[in-house]
Amino acid sequence: MKYWDYFRGRVRLGAARKKRDGGRDWVDEPTVGNGFPSFSGTDPALPNNALFYQVAKPVVEARRTLLKYDRLYVLWQAARNVHRMQLAAVEVGSYRGGSAYFLASALRALAGAELPVHVFDTFEGHPPKTHPEFDPVHKPGMFSETSYEDVKKYLSAFTRVEIHKGEFSCSVQSLPNMRFGLAHIDVDLYRSTLDCLEYFGARLAPGGVIVVDDYGAEKCPGVQKAVSEYLPREDRFQVWHMRTEQVVLVKAYPAKG
Repeated sequence: MKYWDYFRGRVRLGAARKKRDGGRDWVDEPTVGNGFPSFSGTDPALPNNALFYQVAKPVVEARRTLLKYDRLYVLWQAARNVHRMQLAAVEVGSYRGGSAYFLASALRALAGAELPVHVFDTFEGHPPKTHPEFDPVHKPGMFSETSYEDVKKYLSAFTRVEIHKGEFSCSVQSLPNMRFGLAHIDVDLYRSTLDCLEYFGARLAPGGVIVVDDYGAEKCPGVQKAVSEYLPREDRFQVWHMRTEQVVLVKAYPAKG
């Protein structure tokens, strides 16, 4: 099974509701009361649950990320389905480094060796807003309770993690032109989300995955607007709308012939 076998299996079993929207398939993954995706633990398509908890628990308990187990599990699924590509992963909007640590740990656990992970953040909170009408709640400087030095030290356990400080549109210029297998976008704002989608969407390998956090979140309407503007221009993505307030974009393989 190449990718998203778990979610497709849930669809086949009737555990997910499938709906049509503009010719695209959207799947809502069911969750249980504790916010963790429901599963039996006996389905052979599922990863080792103990391994997921082994990777996720230290990050959650260290309070290095605002993501709970349900959102981290979506990232786990993404890592599980792309690690064989042996391509770099990227995260934009790392805050205190927890989700980047989780991503690097997950890829190492699944691939058996470290893979390159590029981490982007201002480390000074949100940049000035260019479209305040789309981001009414978020103010410049929010999530500034972090620092480049602290996150660099925290992620020093990994030899292939590279940290890029500054606003994404500027700091990404230092990145060599390369292919990515996985992109995690958690930037809250309309313009920043759209910039990330445009950059990494063009550089994502076929079969690669983009996970966008806060899609559909009441406090982040700009994220959904950015995704909604980006997708009509691209017909290369399968779209998976999660109940975890995330959207997953899987880049399709080119049609044969």
